[in-house]
Amino acid sequence: MKLASLSDACYKQQDVIEFLVVEKESVGNIHKRLCAVYGSCAVDRSTVGHWVQRVKASGSGETELRDRPRSGRPATATSPDMLQCADGIIHVDRHITSRQLAIQFSVSNGSAMEVINTLEYLKVCARWVRQSLTAEHRCQRKAVCSELLEHFDAEWESLFVPDCQ
Repeated sequence: MKLASLSDACYKQQDVIEFLVVEKESVGNIHKRLCAVYGSCAVDRSTVGHWVQRVKASGSGETELRDRPRSGRPATATSPDMLQCADGIIHVDRHITSRQLAIQFSVSNGSAMEVINTLEYLKVCARWVRQSLTAEHRCQRKAVCSELLEHFDAEWESLFVPDCQ
């Protein structure tokens, strides 16, 4: 069975658990059945136990097992302002490392890499380079290739045919 994503599998398992609790299945049997269907994507037995308790505690049959919104620090590493600022810094210094970028923005190295990946940069020869070419870059590349091809067509004999003198 191929699932769309791990979170999708998790939500499906929550629905199955809610159904099996109504059917009065034990936690152990619910977990065994989930393992049989979802294999390595099955939630842990302790998670099944927590969800079963939440379903039984609600009693109404309308249990919300998904996480509720909670207060805390919002994700700021991939905000539009941060992305624009990081893009500007990378344009100025293409040799900057992800660690230096993380220190400059006071974020973790993983968050700095997430910013870099969101901006679609790759590290090539110790420089950050966009993964996709702009229309202008494609035109420049085509012009250079055409010029080289014309040069080759005009002088190919001198390159490959030895002088017979």
